[in-house]
Amino acid sequence: MLIFAQTSTSTGLADACGTSNRGFVCEQVYNWTESDGLATAADWLLDRPIRIALILLVAWFIARIAKRAIVRFTKRIAATPSSSRLQKLREKGPGRALIDEAERSRAEARAETLGHVLRSVVVSLVWGFTALIILGEIGVNLGPLIAGAGIGGVALGFGAQSIVKDFLSGLFMLIEDHYGVGDFVDLGYASGTVEEVSLRSTTIRDVRGTVWHVPNGEIARVGNYS
Repeated sequence: MLIFAQTSTSTGLADACGTSNRGFVCEQVYNWTESDGLATAADWLLDRPIRIALILLVAWFIARIAKRAIVRFTKRIAATPSSSRLQKLREKGPGRALIDEAERSRAEARAETLGHVLRSVVVSLVWGFTALIILGEIGVNLGPLIAGAGIGGVALGFGAQSIVKDFLSGLFMLIEDHYGVGDFVDLGYASGTVEEVSLRSTTIRDVRGTVWHVPNGEIARVGNYS
């Protein structure tokens, strides 16, 4: 009889609170009342909301720390020492203030672009994983969802691989500072003065006034004459 009672209690507890990740409140309510309904209500009204709130708090904290780290990183980029080319121009004396201002503006623009991209990626990853964890907490079976997302991701990857290539190439060009606005460059497809640099493409104007929009992923070599 004792064994039967223990088995019955264990079965009822499993039905009310689940077999894994049992909430403390749910288990205590069941032990006090032996009521599946009250234990289940306690689980959904107290245990799960508390766990979800803690998950959201941790995710917010991680995202905040990551954003601060990215801000420090981009500030360091904006404060990098002068390039050898600009240093030589500065040593010549005339126009020194203009050179300093141009260099500062270029570094700040590059740092701002990098910071925006890195923040977007980090925040998306953090909250994406957080959403999956919360779905698991409310009982959603993540297996089919992850499998479907994987298949969709592969299909999207094949369809958007050129865009991804452009963004990655643009990101590395910004980090390595291959060229900036105002530089005269040869990108293979066209030569001219750089008017705009984005993660997707580079805009240059040639000597005839023609504006060229060159996808960053198509740039195999860069010649900077500035």
